[in-house]
Amino acid sequence: MKLIKSISLAAAALSLTAPAIVLVNPSITTAQAATKKSTGTITVGNNNRSVIGVYNAAGKQKNQKIKNGTTFKYYGAPKLINNEYTYKIAKDKYVPTSAISTLNGKSVLYIANNSYVYDKNGKRVTKNSKRVLLRRSRIVNYTGSIKTAASDAYRFLVNDGKKMALSTKTIKGHQYYSIGKNAYIRVSNVSYVNNEPLYAAYQTVTLGKHSNESKVPVYDAEGKTVSQELTAGSKVSVDRTKTIKNGDQTLILYGIKGQKSYIDMNDIATMPNLAVTTEE
Repeated sequence: MKLIKSISLAAAALSLTAPAIVLVNPSITTAQAATKKSTGTITVGNNNRSVIGVYNAAGKQKNQKIKNGTTFKYYGAPKLINNEYTYKIAKDKYVPTSAISTLNGKSVLYIANNSYVYDKNGKRVTKNSKRVLLRRSRIVNYTGSIKTAASDAYRFLVNDGKKMALSTKTIKGHQYYSIGKNAYIRVSNVSYVNNEPLYAAYQTVTLGKHSNESKVPVYDAEGKTVSQELTAGSKVSVDRTKTIKNGDQTLILYGIKGQKSYIDMNDIATMPNLAVTTEE
C-alpha cells in the first residue's frame, strides 16, 4: 500500500513479486463466499497502475490482482491494515483506499492527514457530542465540480497536460472542499481526488544531513554539484522534480523555487503531502 509522499508518481513505481497474477474482469463483481449483505460499492483505479493488489487481514498481498476500473461490492466498515484503511470485497480480501476512485458510485477525496469536519461558519461539526474526525487514509465523497485551474492555482490536478482544480469554499481564510450539506474539510488535508494526485505549485521541505555532514550539496540541471551549499535543518521551497542519470547513479532532484538549481531527494528529511510537477 502506498504512503503519501511528494515524489513524482513515475519515480515511485513499486516492484511486486507475487507468485501469480489473477485478473478480475472489469464489471460489478460479487464477493466470493460472502454471507452478509453488501454495504455498498467501490471502483478501483484511475491511476498509473493497470492492476491493483489485494490484501488479507494480516496485510500480506494475495496472489490476486484486479483490473483498473473494476467495481466491487464491499462488506462492513473500512478496516485499518498496514496503517491504511481498506474495504473488504470478499472473505479475507481487502482493497486499500489508495486504490479506490469511487465510493458508492460517487467521486472521492483521499484524506492525507487527520481532518475535522467544519460547517459553513468554520465551526467543527459534532455528532453525539463528539467532534467528527476523518482519519488519515479514509476516503469520503465530495460535492463540487472540477474545472480548468487558475494560472496561479496552488493546488491542482493534471489531466492530459492541463491543470484542473476542484471547486473550493473559503472560510475564515482557509480553503475547504465540500463533502456534503454544510460539511467541509480543509484542502490542505487532501492529497488525491478520484485517485488522481493533487499537485502543488511548490512545497516546503526540511533538509537532512548529507552523508552525515551538515553541508548539503546543490546541483545543476545535469546533476553536477555547484558552488552553492545549503545547511541541514534549513527549509527550502521546491516546485518541480526531475530524474536524471549521473554516471551509474539515478538521481531524483527537486528544483529550488525561483532558481535553476536542485537538491537531491535523499537529502530531504521531511517529505510533504503533495507532489510537484515533473520537469521534462
